[in-house]
Amino acid sequence: MNILVDGRIWSLYSAGVGTFFTGAIMEWAQQRADDTFYIIVPRGIDARYELSDMPANIKLLDYTGRFPKFLPNIILLQLTVPRLCRMLDIGLYYSPLPYMPLMVPSRVKTLVTVHDVVNIEMAQTMSWTNRMANAFAFGRSVRRAGYLWTNTEYTRSKVEEYYPRRRAEEIFVGGAVDRKLFYPRNLSDDAVSELKARHGIKDRFILFVGSLEPRKNLQFLLRIIPDLYLEHGIQLVVVGAKRWKESGLSSVIEAPEFPRESTVFCGFLSNEELAALYSTADCFVSAALMEGFGMPQLEAMLCGCPVVTANNTAMAEVASGIDAAFPVDGYEPDVWKQTILRVINERPKVNPVQLLQYDWKLIVNRLLTVI
Repeated sequence: MNILVDGRIWSLYSAGVGTFFTGAIMEWAQQRADDTFYIIVPRGIDARYELSDMPANIKLLDYTGRFPKFLPNIILLQLTVPRLCRMLDIGLYYSPLPYMPLMVPSRVKTLVTVHDVVNIEMAQTMSWTNRMANAFAFGRSVRRAGYLWTNTEYTRSKVEEYYPRRRAEEIFVGGAVDRKLFYPRNLSDDAVSELKARHGIKDRFILFVGSLEPRKNLQFLLRIIPDLYLEHGIQLVVVGAKRWKESGLSSVIEAPEFPRESTVFCGFLSNEELAALYSTADCFVSAALMEGFGMPQLEAMLCGCPVVTANNTAMAEVASGIDAAFPVDGYEPDVWKQTILRVINERPKVNPVQLLQYDWKLIVNRLLTVI
């Protein structure tokens, strides 16, 4: 079968959705070696995905320079997908985001992944361009897709709640982390010292991985880190968040009383460097208000790092019943500080057996039995 894939997430880097898509499509292509995957990349592949050893049955359709730069990628799909479906004899169209073109031929099966419902429940935290794109395509795509795929049971329940009338009656559920990238690094003392020195980390630290979106609630962690740093010497290391001076966080960080050395902003890091930090951190912390999956929590645990996380949305699902995961109800600063200190002092061990279901091989195998 010939499969056409919306690969624009490879052109516009997104750590969460992009990593999910990369792991899924690579495993899918390996398991279906007789199928051909035509992946549309409007403006080439962002180097931050570190793609290597791409299966031979993946064919990139690179439209770099063939359309005006100001043309949104979603419009590019509207212009190209119907023609490509006919020209390449496509049997299945897959979109890793809920943006399905209008004129996909009726004979072509359609699969859409929904990662969250932030656009419905927390739309005020999104940029106006994302709100417009979601208003144009999200609901229509979810209702029209022949098959729906959500990353967690939580997201599935939300899709069923908001879209009771839809073509796909059953919703496939599954999400994973690339185990070839995220596993415990056994670093020597010298390597750990070098890693910390490279990022300005003094000794013990908690790790946050994510963007500066308001729903990530980094501002809450910045409220509690001064006490953890001044009383216990614990720093907060932030990975993935850039340009904090342009965000609402600047008023907190630049306040005279805020100990600037308590927080380290690393920006984007390679997967190898991130895995090394996961393996070295005293614990990973997420105080997010809403998540559709909780990928950094899984990445951390697969690297042997215990997790303190908000007990809400999909994070509660990922952390439930896991020895090294500590869900926290609400946002009482003292409760969070005490939980973090207890985890750092006790350093609970991760039980890999409890994470076996988060494996792309198993998930893609189940997906293929559905479609």
